[in-house]
Amino acid sequence: MALGWESFLLVVGRMSGLFISTPVWSSRQIPAQVKIFFILMFSALVSMVTPIDTTAALAGPGFFFLALGIEVFIGYAIGFVAYVVFAGIQLAGQLMDMQMGFGLVNVIDPQSGTQVPLIGNFQFLVALMVFLAVNGHHLVLSAVHDSYKYVPILGANLDGNFFNFMMNMGGYMFVIGLKLAAPVVAALFLADIALGFIARTVPQMHVFIIGLPMKIGIGLALVMVTMPVFIWFISVLMERFFVYMEQLIIILGK
Repeated sequence: MALGWESFLLVVGRMSGLFISTPVWSSRQIPAQVKIFFILMFSALVSMVTPIDTTAALAGPGFFFLALGIEVFIGYAIGFVAYVVFAGIQLAGQLMDMQMGFGLVNVIDPQSGTQVPLIGNFQFLVALMVFLAVNGHHLVLSAVHDSYKYVPILGANLDGNFFNFMMNMGGYMFVIGLKLAAPVVAALFLADIALGFIARTVPQMHVFIIGLPMKIGIGLALVMVTMPVFIWFISVLMERFFVYMEQLIIILGK
């Protein structure tokens, strides 16, 4: 059993991995000093209320750093499951932007500090508010606390079931992106077909001049009209992925 500072630092490792990947807590808007404070505070609470056991003795610094690295990876994997939904949303926004003519218009995402599509960033912020509304930022912390019931220190089962599960999570990202972008992409595809017929039947009309603003207008209108369905769909997805998070913890503990 890890005692004292060893036990606390191992809890800090798992909590740090969560803060690397999970939405909200991994935001670049939160100063590093504040993140460190939250990590230490949450780790202290977990270590006080949960017995931290190990499946092998931490004999020497080498075993300790090995355990610490595994703990960071476990926390990262738990947070990654929650992030898959947001990655799919950004993918959907990129697909819609390409069809609407916004392919070259990217903005800086304040959450990750990277360039993201315009529509994708808007939908990402809406999904972030839904995530906060369903207390997702609390549920991921609860998942880390519950993980110690199934996954002790150096007891993670990183076998084929774990890697198959993570590969399925990556596949879900593309499925989510395609489902969210399908209505807008399909409507704009039909608009392209209509513009093609107009170009063949009325060659005097400058299709490219009217086509771009028309596609932008159709795309924005569909995004606004489907927003209630989008919010409902995101809330359902988040509930499902919280269940996937529990399944991941069970797989790691087998």
